[in-house]
Amino acid sequence: MKIEKLIGSIGGEFEGHEIDALLNNSRSRVDHALKRVRRPDAAVGIVKSPLGDLLVAMTGRGIVLNHYLLGGDDLAATIAKLRFELDLVDDRRTIKEVGEEIRRYIGGEAAALRRNIDLTLAVSPFQKKVLHKLQEVPRGTVVSYQALGAAAGAPKGARAVGNAMHNNPVPIYVPCHRVIASDGRIGGYGGGAARKLQLLRSEGFALADAALRLPDNVVWGHKGTKIYCRANCRTAARVDRSRILFFAGAREARQAGMRPCKICQPA
Repeated sequence: MKIEKLIGSIGGEFEGHEIDALLNNSRSRVDHALKRVRRPDAAVGIVKSPLGDLLVAMTGRGIVLNHYLLGGDDLAATIAKLRFELDLVDDRRTIKEVGEEIRRYIGGEAAALRRNIDLTLAVSPFQKKVLHKLQEVPRGTVVSYQALGAAAGAPKGARAVGNAMHNNPVPIYVPCHRVIASDGRIGGYGGGAARKLQLLRSEGFALADAALRLPDNVVWGHKGTKIYCRANCRTAARVDRSRILFFAGAREARQAGMRPCKICQPA
């Protein structure tokens, strides 16, 4: 409903009443209308990347949308949905750098992703909290849905975490590709399994094109003890899996502040 029409209907309904009564009775509808009027401006455009075409939107706070274009009516539907939250301006020059950063990142430049992130499009406070926690998972590391849920205060919320990942508005920059099943299965990805594998390979994981699980040469580390182990270490049977991170190798584990297990003696 346009703000003019909304204000007109309120005025007719409360004609003759005091101003304070008008405000009290119309507050919720006026607040909703003002929120729509004050939508943030966002530059929007399509960028080319090694992962395919991306629809990117950027506000003054950072990247607010980084969406894999999956063909068909996806572009039109996504733009229509965005218009409910943002005032869009076609500005390909502003968003061009996002494609260049992703290209360098896939090529192995670890610090290439430098844009700030705007989580305005997170659908709930829980999703926003999960996405913030996900940003703490470093390159060369993956975490299970269960462990990410535990970090966000919901140790039994693996399914809710999965939904939060599927609806992540800023993939790659908010690395939902680093979330896997607790048994080592790669799991799903909003951009498709091939893109998830491509991203993980660029971060050091030795994965074949059709891989369904993490390779045997990964090591896992415990966030509490700060010890990392081989995948087949006997201590794995009694460890709390909600505190586990999986690393592409020993180097990544050490970079994260872990020390090697004295039992399995990983490299």
